[in-house]
Amino acid sequence: MFRYKKSAALIMSLLICASAPAYTAFADNETETVSEAEAPAEEETEAPAEEETEIKVSGDFSYSVTEEGTACIVNCSSSADDLVIPKTIDGYTVAELGQTAFGTEDKRVYKTISIPETVEYISGNGPFSICTMLTEIKVDSANNNYTAVDGVLFSKDKTELLCYPARRTGTSYAIPEGVKKLHNSAFYFTELSEITFPSTLEEMGNFAVSSNRRLTKIDLSNTKLTEISDYGFSYCNTLMDVTLPETLTSINGAAFAKCVALREIKIPESLLSIAQYAFFDTKLEKIEIPPSVTEIGYCALGYTSNTAGMEIMNEDFVIVGDYGSAAHKYAYDTDSEYDYENNFTFRTYELQEELDYIDGLVFETCGDYQYAKIDGGAAIVFCSSTDPVITVPAELDGVKITEIYPAAFSACTASEIIVSEGIKTIRKTAFDSCANLKSITLPQSVETIEDYVFENCIYLEKIDLGGAVTVGGGVFNSCSSLKELIISGNCKSIGIEGENPYMHMASLEKITVTNDGDGNYSSKDGILYNKDKSVLIHYPKGKTAKKYTVPEGVKEIFHDAFYGNTILEEVDLSDVEVIGISGFENCNKLSSVKLSKNLKKVEGGAFYDCPELKEVRLRSSDTEIHEYAFGYYYDSAMSNEDGTTGGSSIVDGFKLYTKKSKNDTGVEYAEANGIEAITNTVDLFGKNIRKEILWICGGGIGLLAAALAGSLIMKKSRHKKASSPEKKKKKENTENNEKEINNDEEKQD
Repeated sequence: MFRYKKSAALIMSLLICASAPAYTAFADNETETVSEAEAPAEEETEAPAEEETEIKVSGDFSYSVTEEGTACIVNCSSSADDLVIPKTIDGYTVAELGQTAFGTEDKRVYKTISIPETVEYISGNGPFSICTMLTEIKVDSANNNYTAVDGVLFSKDKTELLCYPARRTGTSYAIPEGVKKLHNSAFYFTELSEITFPSTLEEMGNFAVSSNRRLTKIDLSNTKLTEISDYGFSYCNTLMDVTLPETLTSINGAAFAKCVALREIKIPESLLSIAQYAFFDTKLEKIEIPPSVTEIGYCALGYTSNTAGMEIMNEDFVIVGDYGSAAHKYAYDTDSEYDYENNFTFRTYELQEELDYIDGLVFETCGDYQYAKIDGGAAIVFCSSTDPVITVPAELDGVKITEIYPAAFSACTASEIIVSEGIKTIRKTAFDSCANLKSITLPQSVETIEDYVFENCIYLEKIDLGGAVTVGGGVFNSCSSLKELIISGNCKSIGIEGENPYMHMASLEKITVTNDGDGNYSSKDGILYNKDKSVLIHYPKGKTAKKYTVPEGVKEIFHDAFYGNTILEEVDLSDVEVIGISGFENCNKLSSVKLSKNLKKVEGGAFYDCPELKEVRLRSSDTEIHEYAFGYYYDSAMSNEDGTTGGSSIVDGFKLYTKKSKNDTGVEYAEANGIEAITNTVDLFGKNIRKEILWICGGGIGLLAAALAGSLIMKKSRHKKASSPEKKKKKENTENNEKEINNDEEKQD
């Protein structure tokens, strides 16, 4: 399709968190092991950023003096089991606990921490995460900002949970209703095997529930979360069961990284993005991605690590989604800059449903075939033949074959396949990726050919669709060698709505529709039309003619009908009233187009990326013209303000000739797009001529005609005078006189 603007794909997103306890911080093809003693780091957001100030030491505590003249504890060297934060240090009121308030080295000694009434701010970046032996947090009841409930630290109004002590007694905990936010590392490295999340929960910080090595299940379905934070559940290495909320829009970086027991997860329809490393090093073998997802980051799915910590692609990983979606693109995404190339198995939801159904069937073997009995007949589910020519049997073990199931022949190496009469349905991907297949003939008994049946048959040259009435979408994807296609006269539909299934068949020379039947298609000279030949559906790219005149009676050019033709130079559309979207897009040799006087509509991108088409004459002044219809090409070298490259530019020297100078849609289109318009023109002997010139020439011709007419009149006048009675009489008298003189002379002689 024509491209308005090409946006650069951003494969890598930056993870906010740079380090974490017991973590591997994932980066571009590198690994950095971070010690357990280090706390999760994130840009401070809950309090004003601390400027570089003098660090003072008083006993076990290091502190800085804030602008307000209070103390912020930034480190602690105490080895006491029960740590008490003082109210004052060196005369300064202790008002803040910074991100490293309890130290930066591996300390597991604090069992309780007591917070005085003076503390007004505690860093939200998980200062307690280093306290891996902590059983209880105490807060002075007079504190106006924080409180502790059963040893768990909350904000005073209990809407935020800051820390659940890592070694608090008990294996289960229900987060109280009313809690809206979990701070960074709120449940880091606990002994919990069960956590109940409240319906009020809206936000969770980075590492919020990470490294819980006994947690097997989480249910977030009742929450209001819109994001799973960076590293949110990472390193929960026994986590197997995850239920996500329907409010979720993003799964952030490394959210479930190193959850090595996680084998399946259902992605909600609300999700928009899956960030890099989101499911890195899990046991997921398959994932279904809804069409709502528009972004999937680097190594987000299908990657594990080896003993050296390097990223390894799981070649058996299966991604299920819609064709053309972010899931589809991710399955085969490549990027030379980051030196990676995804090559995962991609399936549509429909195909996966079929395969799941097949898994429930009982298979039987007959020769080279496996089949399953269904509805009084049988379906071929696998063919192992290595013959160069395969004739698919009409029955196996006396049971009639009525269907061919998905991917049944994908492993075959045959160059020709002939399907016997009696088979009615060819299921999705039945012949997908047949490595050597050049020709296939389906029987007249076939009624339905489902989606992607011949996809990736790159050597296939001829297909006879037999008696198929319905042909699905993507059936001929990547059939780049296909030269001849035979369609039944009974065929009602080919492809899905909006699709041109023939668009990428670079070698197609001929489409034939059999004469019999009451279908919706017809053909002539190898070109595909609708039944009454009023719509030209597809002009094969392999046809060798450089000039083409659309037959009389054809009123519409279907979308993409001539897309990517590299041979045509001249096209006559004298009878056509509608030109569909991208009808002639990317016809890179097309230099001449003759449009109809009755042209009603030219849809978007109709002649986009036709760089040799330097001029177009509109013979109607009220044609409906859509964006990028004429005069544009795709400029890959264009630089954009956002740093990306590629976009649409005006073809150098392009001109649009119009019938009028005002009240002309061609003039309006030209002005709106900065295209040169030559107005008040007519077509004379195939040339665009200004009417003024004709008027000037017309005046000269008029004078010449008048002069010629005058000359003729004078000649006629002389002729009339010469023929008058007086002239005749005078002439007769003269002749008589001459005769008399002659007689007298003779007498004298």
